[in-house]
Amino acid sequence: PRAPSPLRLVLATKMCSVEAARDAKARGCGRSGRLVVKHTFLDYVDADDEQPAMAPRSSTDSCLCRPLRSGDLEEYVPTSPSTATPLGSWATFRSDSRRSTPSMVVQDSRTTLMLRNLPNNYTRSMLLQLLDTEGFAGMYDFVYLPVDFQRGSGLGFAFVNLTDPQLVPGFRAAFEGFSRWTVRTSKVCQVTWSDRAQGLKANIKRYRNSPVMHTSVPDNYKPCLFSGGERVPFPAPSKQLRKPCKRT
Repeated sequence: PRAPSPLRLVLATKMCSVEAARDAKARGCGRSGRLVVKHTFLDYVDADDEQPAMAPRSSTDSCLCRPLRSGDLEEYVPTSPSTATPLGSWATFRSDSRRSTPSMVVQDSRTTLMLRNLPNNYTRSMLLQLLDTEGFAGMYDFVYLPVDFQRGSGLGFAFVNLTDPQLVPGFRAAFEGFSRWTVRTSKVCQVTWSDRAQGLKANIKRYRNSPVMHTSVPDNYKPCLFSGGERVPFPAPSKQLRKPCKRT
C-alpha cells in the first residue's frame, strides 16, 4: 500500500489530538477547561494550569518615547549663510523652561547690504546725502559706490555697512522699493545682502589693497569709512597697489 502523505499524517495527528482532548474533558472530574492550539497541535488545558497571556514586547526604543525636556531642543546656528539669499532674519525656535510657548531667537548678524537699481548718474556724495536724509546719519561705517572709470558714471549699485544688525530691518523698510530720487529716472531700488564681503573688517580687507585705492583714482570713486558720522581715513595698503584698468 502507498505511504500516507505528510499532510495526511498531520491531519490524522490533529484528529487524534481532538479525540484525546474530548476524552480528557470527559475524565476531568467536573473541572472547567478549553481547547487551545499548542505548538500547531490541539491540546486540552485545564483552567487551573493555564498561564496568563503575555503582552507582546514592543520593539521601539524606549529612549525615543520619553517626554522631551527643555535641553533636548538645541538652537540651529547657520555656519556659513549664503550672501545670495534674500534679505531677512534667520530665526529658530528654542524651548524655554520659563514659558509654555517657544521663544524666537534671531541668529543673523550680517550688516553689509547692497543697494541695487540706483540711478547711474548718482554720485557717492549724492548717495551719502540720501542715507542721511532718510534718517541713517551716523548709522553706517562703510560706503562704496562702484564707478565706471571710462564714463565716470555709477554702475547702478552700492554697498553700505551698518553699525548694528538691528538697523537692517529699518534700512530695508526705507530703501526697498525706493524711487524718490533727486534725478529723473524710473528705477526702483532693491535691497539685498552683499555678495562680496560682510562686516566692516571684511570690507576693509577686501578694498585695502584693491586697485581702486590707487593714487591715480579720484577720491569720489573710492570706498570710504566713517566713525560717529564723520569720515575717517582708509587704512594704508599693506602692499604695492597696481594701477587699475579703465573699468572697475
